[in-house]
Amino acid sequence: MQQGFPITITADSQFSSSLKPLLAQLEMWLNFQALKADWYSNEDFILSFDFILVRSLAEKAEHLTSAPADTQVKNEKGEESAADALAKRWVVEPGYAYQNDSSKLTTTAFIAVDDLVQGGVGIEQGIKARLIAVVNAVGQQHCLIALSE
Repeated sequence: MQQGFPITITADSQFSSSLKPLLAQLEMWLNFQALKADWYSNEDFILSFDFILVRSLAEKAEHLTSAPADTQVKNEKGEESAADALAKRWVVEPGYAYQNDSSKLTTTAFIAVDDLVQGGVGIEQGIKARLIAVVNAVGQQHCLIALSE
Protein backbone atom coordinates (compact mmCIF):
# COMPACT_ATOMS: atom_id res chain seq x y z
CA MET A 1 0.00 0.00 0.00
CA GLN A 2 1.08 3.59 -0.54
CA GLN A 3 2.87 5.54 2.16
CA GLY A 4 0.46 7.91 3.85
CA PHE A 5 -3.24 7.89 3.27
CA PRO A 6 -4.74 7.62 -0.23
CA ILE A 7 -7.34 10.19 0.84
CA THR A 8 -6.01 13.52 2.08
CA ILE A 9 -7.88 16.57 3.33
CA THR A 10 -6.29 19.99 3.59
CA ALA A 11 -7.61 23.51 3.93
CA ASP A 12 -7.04 26.53 1.74
CA SER A 13 -4.50 29.01 3.17
CA GLN A 14 -7.36 31.33 4.21
CA PHE A 15 -8.27 28.99 7.07
CA SER A 16 -6.73 29.00 10.52
CA SER A 17 -4.28 26.26 11.44
CA SER A 18 -6.59 25.43 14.36
CA LEU A 19 -8.66 23.51 11.80
CA LYS A 20 -5.90 20.88 11.39
CA PRO A 21 -7.16 18.51 14.14
CA LEU A 22 -10.62 18.39 12.54
CA LEU A 23 -9.10 17.79 9.10
CA ALA A 24 -6.93 14.97 10.46
CA GLN A 25 -9.98 13.41 12.12
CA LEU A 26 -12.03 13.63 8.90
CA GLU A 27 -9.13 12.21 6.89
CA MET A 28 -8.74 9.21 9.21
CA TRP A 29 -12.51 8.67 9.27
CA LEU A 30 -12.83 8.70 5.47
CA ASN A 31 -9.81 6.43 4.93
CA PHE A 32 -11.26 4.02 7.51
CA GLN A 33 -14.62 4.00 5.69
CA ALA A 34 -12.79 3.11 2.45
CA LEU A 35 -10.81 0.40 4.25
CA LYS A 36 -14.00 -1.12 5.71
CA ALA A 37 -15.56 -1.18 2.23
CA ASP A 38 -12.50 -3.07 0.89
CA TRP A 39 -11.39 -0.25 -1.42
CA TYR A 40 -7.72 -0.99 -0.69
CA SER A 41 -7.67 -4.75 -1.36
CA ASN A 42 -5.92 -4.41 -4.74
CA GLU A 43 -2.69 -2.45 -4.23
CA ASP A 44 -2.42 -1.84 -7.98
CA PHE A 45 -5.82 -0.17 -8.03
CA ILE A 46 -6.10 2.33 -5.19
CA LEU A 47 -8.00 5.53 -5.81
CA SER A 48 -6.41 8.62 -4.32
CA PHE A 49 -8.30 11.78 -3.40
CA ASP A 50 -6.92 15.21 -2.60
CA PHE A 51 -9.65 17.25 -0.89
CA ILE A 52 -9.18 20.96 -0.30
CA LEU A 53 -11.56 22.91 1.92
CA VAL A 54 -12.35 26.35 0.51
CA ARG A 55 -14.64 29.11 1.65
CA SER A 56 -16.63 29.05 -1.61
CA LEU A 57 -16.38 27.53 -5.05
CA ALA A 58 -16.51 31.02 -6.57
CA GLU A 59 -12.95 31.56 -5.30
CA LYS A 60 -11.80 28.62 -7.43
CA ALA A 61 -13.76 29.54 -10.57
CA GLU A 62 -10.64 29.77 -12.76
CA HIS A 63 -9.70 26.19 -11.81
CA LEU A 64 -13.16 24.87 -12.53
CA THR A 65 -13.37 26.18 -16.09
CA SER A 66 -10.19 24.66 -17.47
CA ALA A 67 -8.05 21.59 -17.01
CA PRO A 68 -4.56 21.99 -15.56
CA ALA A 69 -1.83 22.06 -18.21
CA ASP A 70 -0.14 18.99 -16.79
CA THR A 71 -3.22 16.88 -17.51
CA GLN A 72 -3.26 17.68 -21.22
CA VAL A 73 -3.52 14.42 -23.12
CA LYS A 74 -2.69 14.36 -26.83
CA ASN A 75 -3.29 11.64 -29.40
CA GLU A 76 -0.74 10.52 -31.98
CA LYS A 77 -1.46 13.62 -34.08
CA GLY A 78 -0.86 15.89 -31.11
CA GLU A 79 -4.56 16.66 -30.72
CA GLU A 80 -6.66 16.27 -27.65
CA SER A 81 -9.56 13.88 -28.14
CA ALA A 82 -13.09 14.77 -27.06
CA ALA A 83 -13.08 11.84 -24.63
CA ASP A 84 -9.84 13.03 -23.03
CA ALA A 85 -11.17 16.57 -22.69
CA LEU A 86 -14.39 15.29 -21.15
CA ALA A 87 -12.47 13.08 -18.71
CA LYS A 88 -10.62 16.14 -17.37
CA ARG A 89 -13.66 18.37 -16.85
CA TRP A 90 -14.67 19.49 -13.41
CA VAL A 91 -17.91 18.15 -12.02
CA VAL A 92 -19.51 21.03 -10.14
CA GLU A 93 -22.31 20.40 -7.65
CA PRO A 94 -23.73 22.64 -4.92
CA GLY A 95 -21.00 22.85 -2.27
CA TYR A 96 -18.29 20.85 -4.02
CA ALA A 97 -16.45 20.34 -7.29
CA TYR A 98 -14.09 17.60 -8.37
CA GLN A 99 -11.93 16.51 -11.25
CA ASN A 100 -11.14 12.84 -11.72
CA ASP A 101 -8.28 11.46 -13.77
CA SER A 102 -9.19 7.78 -14.11
CA SER A 103 -5.98 6.93 -15.93
CA LYS A 104 -3.98 7.94 -12.84
CA LEU A 105 -6.72 6.97 -10.32
CA THR A 106 -6.54 10.46 -8.81
CA THR A 107 -9.22 12.96 -7.90
CA THR A 108 -8.85 16.57 -6.81
CA ALA A 109 -11.84 18.13 -5.09
CA PHE A 110 -12.82 21.45 -3.56
CA ILE A 111 -15.25 21.34 -0.64
CA ALA A 112 -16.94 24.68 0.13
CA VAL A 113 -17.88 25.51 3.72
CA ASP A 114 -19.27 29.09 3.77
CA ASP A 115 -22.79 27.94 2.87
CA LEU A 116 -22.67 25.38 5.71
CA VAL A 117 -21.83 28.12 8.21
CA GLN A 118 -24.56 30.42 6.86
CA GLY A 119 -27.14 27.63 6.66
CA GLY A 120 -26.73 26.64 10.29
CA VAL A 121 -26.00 23.05 9.26
CA GLY A 122 -23.58 21.13 11.44
CA ILE A 123 -20.32 21.97 9.68
CA GLU A 124 -18.61 18.65 10.34
CA GLN A 125 -21.65 16.68 9.19
CA GLY A 126 -22.01 18.87 6.10
CA ILE A 127 -18.35 18.38 5.18
CA LYS A 128 -18.67 14.61 5.69
CA ALA A 129 -21.69 14.50 3.38
CA ARG A 130 -19.76 16.32 0.65
CA LEU A 131 -16.68 14.12 1.05
CA ILE A 132 -18.85 11.00 0.81
CA ALA A 133 -20.67 12.37 -2.26
CA VAL A 134 -17.38 12.83 -4.12
CA VAL A 135 -15.78 9.50 -3.19
CA ASN A 136 -18.96 7.59 -3.97
CA ALA A 137 -19.40 9.30 -7.36
CA VAL A 138 -15.84 8.33 -8.33
CA GLY A 139 -16.01 4.90 -6.66
CA GLN A 140 -19.21 4.08 -8.54
CA GLN A 141 -17.34 4.60 -11.84
CA HIS A 142 -14.96 1.83 -10.71
CA CYS A 143 -17.71 -0.48 -9.34
CA LEU A 144 -16.61 -0.02 -5.72
CA ILE A 145 -18.95 -0.42 -2.75
CA ALA A 146 -20.49 2.90 -1.72
CA LEU A 147 -19.25 4.40 1.53
CA SER A 148 -21.71 5.58 4.16
CA GLU A 149 -21.69 8.38 6.67
